[in-house]
Amino acid sequence: MEQAATIKNPPPPGLFGKNDGSVIILGTPKVNPYTVSNMQSAYSTLSSSGIIPSHPINIRTTYYYVKFKPQNSNQYQALTSDTTIDFSDIPIEANITQDGDYYHDPSLPDSIPTYQYAAVPPNYDFIDSIPYEIISNIYIPETDSSFIDGNSSTDVYIDKLLDQAYVQTNNFEDTVKNDPQRGCFYPGGIIRVFDTRLNTYIGMEGVRVRARRWFTTYYAFPDYNGNYRMKSCFRRPCNYSLVYARSYFAIRWHLFGTTAWINGPKLNGDWNFDMADGIYRFAGHIFRGAFRYNYKDIEGLARPGSFFNYRRQVYIAVNDNKNWQGINWEVFPIIKIARFRGETDAEYDSDEIFSTTCHETGHTTHYLAVGTLQFLLTTSEIRESWAIGIEWLLTHLEYAERGINNYGDETYSPANPPEYPNQYAYQYWGKEQGADDYTSLFINLIDNYNELGHFFPNVLLTGTINDQVSGYTLPNIESYLSSSFSLQSLSVQLKGHKPAGVSDAQIDLLLSFY
Repeated sequence: MEQAATIKNPPPPGLFGKNDGSVIILGTPKVNPYTVSNMQSAYSTLSSSGIIPSHPINIRTTYYYVKFKPQNSNQYQALTSDTTIDFSDIPIEANITQDGDYYHDPSLPDSIPTYQYAAVPPNYDFIDSIPYEIISNIYIPETDSSFIDGNSSTDVYIDKLLDQAYVQTNNFEDTVKNDPQRGCFYPGGIIRVFDTRLNTYIGMEGVRVRARRWFTTYYAFPDYNGNYRMKSCFRRPCNYSLVYARSYFAIRWHLFGTTAWINGPKLNGDWNFDMADGIYRFAGHIFRGAFRYNYKDIEGLARPGSFFNYRRQVYIAVNDNKNWQGINWEVFPIIKIARFRGETDAEYDSDEIFSTTCHETGHTTHYLAVGTLQFLLTTSEIRESWAIGIEWLLTHLEYAERGINNYGDETYSPANPPEYPNQYAYQYWGKEQGADDYTSLFINLIDNYNELGHFFPNVLLTGTINDQVSGYTLPNIESYLSSSFSLQSLSVQLKGHKPAGVSDAQIDLLLSFY
């Protein structure tokens, strides 16, 4: 087998932001060897040479090769929400002559998602409103359960049938004859992302890694350390790729784009990939925040997908300078995360991108829990302070798990500190700073620290809030958040659910500072 290939991407050009990004360029397409007619021809050629299977094979339509034509972002979202189908921005038979960061069919305007290509079973339930074209009927012998019986003679025949189908369509590089010593290998490797807070590479846990040979695709999801391995093997080189998506969320490069992905190499060995810098690393940390919220420990908080009215969340990785760090269009499942600070070229640190992702996703769960009208009636102070509490808790969990045990607490203030609320647990907040909506309220309800009179040297501020309250948890507060749309209604709920040792007077005292 080939040696494992390690690719460290240099900072690529920006995508739909500071630069135009680099476009994948396609050449003359390959001829599809999997059409029913070509497979029947290959079978006949083998039979005429005396090569026949040990038991009957039924070459028939096992899949349709389809070109889907979504007309807008909503149709694309509806189409690709079906995670049982492997959709591709690029035609399966494409011949890539120049690799790049993305592909958009040149015949389409940027405001329309690019065509999607997939192999679907004959009983696939097409969405009536989404135009499509069946390119060809195909037969995939590698996945034909009616023929595969586990015997080595059957495997040998499939290899011969595939080789003949490839030869007839000039796909010589895919033949076993091209490398007769090649064994069956299980695609795998390690995927990592550089974390600027930890100053090291960490595993890109949970991201979707694909290994594809024509119409057969295997998946694996890297573990905590970034290691992944497919459960099925290939006898021929496979095309690797990485997709920034899971069932509950997806990341895009821009609003009208398709799910962000990285086109990897074609190998018959492991693919190791480091997101060293640039847009790939940026999107990687958005993915980490969304993955934590949806799949990892969040101490009992409601996950976005737990609500009956949940819609797959879309995160836009905005590769540009903005005067905001994150924006959530709650009525639509769209969250935007910016890469650069204000009008500078300074990137947000990895933990800040992670934290902002959790903050904005916290708005989503709040909105889904209470509904549109109640959410709009909730004061901005409650909405933003709740999201502040969410990001503070989840970012602490993530980075304590990664080795910074005091991350986000009242003692945490490194040389290159993160933005609020993760420096000093935001215990320096006060109304006099003018940040009336983005407060420390929910942090103070759950922590066990009274900041009154404490000096925080790296921000040159002294705590002004007399916080005698502790013992609440965010999941507990979340259970009555729908009845907490102002400080007054929150006060009623806090008093009705107060922990042992907390008095109404202490609650009143704390809330008087907000």
